[in-house]
Amino acid sequence: MIFYFSATGNSKYTAERIASVTDDRTVFLRDAVRSRSYQYDVSRETRIGFVVPVYFQGLPSIVSFFLEKLHLTGYSDQYVYLVLTCGETTGDAAGQMAKLLKRKGITLSAQFGIPMVDNYIPMFKIPGEETINEQLDQAEEYIDDAARAIRAMGIGDYNRCAGMAPGVRTAAAYPVYAHGRSTKPFVVTEECIKCGLCQEICACGAITLFGGTPEWTKPHCVMCLGCLHRCPTQAIRWKHASEDNGRYYNPRVEP
Repeated sequence: MIFYFSATGNSKYTAERIASVTDDRTVFLRDAVRSRSYQYDVSRETRIGFVVPVYFQGLPSIVSFFLEKLHLTGYSDQYVYLVLTCGETTGDAAGQMAKLLKRKGITLSAQFGIPMVDNYIPMFKIPGEETINEQLDQAEEYIDDAARAIRAMGIGDYNRCAGMAPGVRTAAAYPVYAHGRSTKPFVVTEECIKCGLCQEICACGAITLFGGTPEWTKPHCVMCLGCLHRCPTQAIRWKHASEDNGRYYNPRVEP
């Protein structure tokens, strides 16, 4: 069983590629949270995996929320692993995960880091198609190495993307995310075609449609930016980000 969260396709692609090697089923955390599905029977599971992106050198808020409510019936020291997708470094996101799992009596057996296309456009510009493909080709090598280790149930730290002083990096960066995540910078332009996709994919139900036009009716969200990246007309914008920074969804996975 592989639990994953993904807004722009990187972690979804990673989870599905690993599942194709390990023959494990996947569970999308967004759908699990929406349906309030927090209890899973893992008595017949050999491996239990988590594939999630790194936000500000830590875990997305929806991942922490899900783990706090998660109950695995039939857990008896199965192999549990974490795969972190990131732009460059993962910081101490694995340390955060290990602590949350420990509270549930679950031991993290192994961790992996997968460098992907960085798509946090409030700070970075999406690279061109050629660079994206080069980065995804490299990512596939990391994913396949991880999948082989996971299938063999390798124990330990396989993460080559933690960066220097990961604890310090997370301590410095993560509070900005944890105490921020304001929805105020989201704006909608007249290019909106009222398709409703943003509301459909919002991980935390922060978007409400009024006459077909989206409004952010919660003060905070996961800050996954899925609504912005996947808007078909790019009508959703981030007030403080240049439109030149572009949009991104992993081209090698179905939305």
